Amino acid sequence: MKRILNYPKLITVLMALTTLGFILVAALPSLWPDRFPALHSIHVDTDPENMLPSDEPARVFHNDMKKKMSLHDMVVLGVVNENHPEGVFNRASLEKIFELTEYAKTLRWPDPKNPEEKIGVVEMDLLALSTVDNMAQGGLGVVTFEWLMPRPPLNDAEALAIRQKAARIPFLNGTLISEDGQAVAIYIPITSKEVSHRVAMALEEKIATFSGDEDFHITGLPVAEDTFGVEMFIQMAISAPIAMIVIFLLMYYFFRRIVLIVSPMIVAVVSVIWTMGFLIASGNTIHIMSSMIPIFIMPIAVLDAIHILSDFFDVYDEKKNGRKLY
Repeated sequence: MKRILNYPKLITVLMALTTLGFILVAALPSLWPDRFPALHSIHVDTDPENMLPSDEPARVFHNDMKKKMSLHDMVVLGVVNENHPEGVFNRASLEKIFELTEYAKTLRWPDPKNPEEKIGVVEMDLLALSTVDNMAQGGLGVVTFEWLMPRPPLNDAEALAIRQKAARIPFLNGTLISEDGQAVAIYIPITSKEVSHRVAMALEEKIATFSGDEDFHITGLPVAEDTFGVEMFIQMAISAPIAMIVIFLLMYYFFRRIVLIVSPMIVAVVSVIWTMGFLIASGNTIHIMSSMIPIFIMPIAVLDAIHILSDFFDVYDEKKNGRKLY
């Protein structure tokens, strides 16, 4: 401790250089991965499932059931029309719904890991007005099967006929179509969560070409997780500085001395940079929980610094020489 107190400038310079080193080691490979292949770039994973080990029994069982039952993650596209008296069951709205369904079927791309395979939308499991069966009696002892909407309606009368047919199929009410007829959903299964953002962006680009009274909403668990991941880091970027400002103001209210405020704040900032920098530099993934590390570290570092300063000033007034206290 005496040696540290005898070389304050050297210790400060070493601390600043180490902090700068952690910043560079974490930032350079993230900004220019081709130039620094030997270093680890930041890797963010916002999938809540990955918060559990891959061999966790609950996760293994969940994945096995999805595979056995051929279940896929879904991107859900909702189309709402609250302005037309018949909701979405008018010629113009159903034309757009049909066009969106056909467009969604084309959202498939070569798999980068296996070019012979395709990733994206699982066309055969897509659920929409134009891909579900309409069962009706075709005569004595005859049942006919046809698509509920094999083509866009030519007029509003045909659009209302589609609604009447759909109303006779119980499992469509409240799932594919709303009870009041103002909304229709398109359930778009995808090969994996990783393509949810790409599919959603492609749908938004297509929707941008439409005009009319309809409102479009894209949701689904993969999209929600992806959105949550993006927004989470945005909120962390906002919350961390706000937390520092709040801590600074509280310390100023209690101590009214800048010296007692600045030094704990420096300790807090350095602690956050060292921790996150080492986490990235060591190749660890930034998960949902680890993104909150700065919020946890800052108050802890400030409190520890205040304890040290409190002990220091308890005896400083007696000796008036910081180097002789230890």
